[in-house]
Amino acid sequence: MNFQVSYSLSNFSNTGGAQFTGTPGDSDQDFVLQAADNDRPGRYYGPSLLDRTHQISFGGYADVPGGFRLGLIAHFYSPLSSGIIAPNFANPGEIFRTDFTGDGSTGDPLPRTHLGQFDRSTNAHSLNSLISNYNTTQGNQATPAGNVLIQNGLMTLQDLQTLGGVSPLIDPAPSNQVDFTWLRALDLRLAWRYTFHDRFTIEPSVGFYNLPNFTNFNLPPNTMNGILFGAGNGSINGTTPGTGRCDPNDPNACGNNAFRVGNGTGVYGLGAQRQIEFGLRLIF
Repeated sequence: MNFQVSYSLSNFSNTGGAQFTGTPGDSDQDFVLQAADNDRPGRYYGPSLLDRTHQISFGGYADVPGGFRLGLIAHFYSPLSSGIIAPNFANPGEIFRTDFTGDGSTGDPLPRTHLGQFDRSTNAHSLNSLISNYNTTQGNQATPAGNVLIQNGLMTLQDLQTLGGVSPLIDPAPSNQVDFTWLRALDLRLAWRYTFHDRFTIEPSVGFYNLPNFTNFNLPPNTMNGILFGAGNGSINGTTPGTGRCDPNDPNACGNNAFRVGNGTGVYGLGAQRQIEFGLRLIF
């Protein structure tokens, strides 16, 4: 018998991007992401979209009487994270809405938050407290770009509010908003080997991928969106467990099922539903 267990305590952080969760580019810290703040590149430093704090793996094999061999491999990874980002609709004058620091970039993380804060220091349960505090203290107020206009007498705060050139008010998350979840997988293979005349060996086998049939969600690049778009947009303030099926006429019915891990290529996809593979090996 040979059996191994591995545990990794890790931190994968960066300073870049608005973390528009779910896009391949936002998961590539090597050259695609730009700094989230042009004046202070490290302002929002925090966990990246691929950060998993705890990673537990174990596996091995055992030869048992009768020519049978059991093989096992399992992975349990703690949830991903996301930034908590102001809704940026890329409209003209967006610096008057979501540039909270005055550096010229838009779609900033909410004030006093950092990249990767969701499902680290803030989760689905505490998110509404953060949103409520933002709406009370910063929502519908002038950003640094708007304050320049006010200070120079070109506009008043009321003018900017009438034009929509102020920081947006953000919809609260539903009461049953979901978090990112652990990635869980356990695969088992059973094989039997028999040798004829010390020359020919036959080895039939059966393999079970995700034997317990764990349900997994939010495997990159198909994950919840860190931008606070609200209900029906797959965002961290608008995704519920869902009803079990996706109805194109009801965007809220699908909920977290839109991010359920599906089958990959071939017979194997990490975190997908249970699959069974039969094999036969001839050795001569």
